[in-house]
Amino acid sequence: MRIWLSIDMEGVSGVTRWEDVATRGQDYQRARSWLTGDVNAAVAGARAAGATEIVVEENHGVEMLTNVLLDEVDPDVDVVRGIPRNGPTTAAALDGSFDAIFLVGHHAKVGDYPGICAHTISYGEYKDVRLGGRSVSEGEIFATIAAQHGVPTALITGDDVVCAEMARVVPGIEQACVKIAMSRTGGRIIPPTRAQGIIHDAARRAVERVARGEIEAPPVEPPFEMEVELRQPVRDEGRAAIERHAGMTLVGDRTVAFKSDEMHQCYQWAATVQLVASGRDI
Repeated sequence: MRIWLSIDMEGVSGVTRWEDVATRGQDYQRARSWLTGDVNAAVAGARAAGATEIVVEENHGVEMLTNVLLDEVDPDVDVVRGIPRNGPTTAAALDGSFDAIFLVGHHAKVGDYPGICAHTISYGEYKDVRLGGRSVSEGEIFATIAAQHGVPTALITGDDVVCAEMARVVPGIEQACVKIAMSRTGGRIIPPTRAQGIIHDAARRAVERVARGEIEAPPVEPPFEMEVELRQPVRDEGRAAIERHAGMTLVGDRTVAFKSDEMHQCYQWAATVQLVASGRDI
């Protein structure tokens, strides 16, 4: 069984604040170790249930998406890191050859209070990211990409808010709740050593349940219509760049809309809106 494992940082055990996941934070280097420990726990749990190959893809947008500690991570996984990756996306290795995907260290979507460090794609630039007119998380985006390949999303690890959110997207998904959110930057934290035991057991159950056919990919219906609402109005140079970009349309003065039959294409466009809106062609 092959598992694709997307890792983010805000939902990692031990992480509470924005500073924990940025290089300026006093605990950033420790948080990298917590992240790697959570990954190893998920990998070990998956292997205990029969997983044979695991590809880990970094999704946290700090230091060019190179946060996992390679000298601490399980040596038998492959790690996708750095950018670009055949386009501006962090789902480059995800395709239909996998039997399931895991979301480790993920966070709640933009506006989902009190999710710890809740946002979608961009902390500061994006006010909202919508799919079909409703706010969407990165986890749901990945689950939708996977579903188009017929691949189920089997595990979510993070705070109670993102776990509940992904349970609505993928009924029956295994959850490893490693903290209870009390605010954007505070919560009741399970220390990483104990939290990683929770992740291990949830990952094992996830693989077992996928093997039994108990977790399935959610139904998807293209085309997918997405919008990115920016926090600041788009200036003239950005308007011109959006007009030149095939597929993007500016709605009002700060919302960029696009549509595709492929969720992966929508994700690529969503990830690049802030670059195009700044006036840069990509």
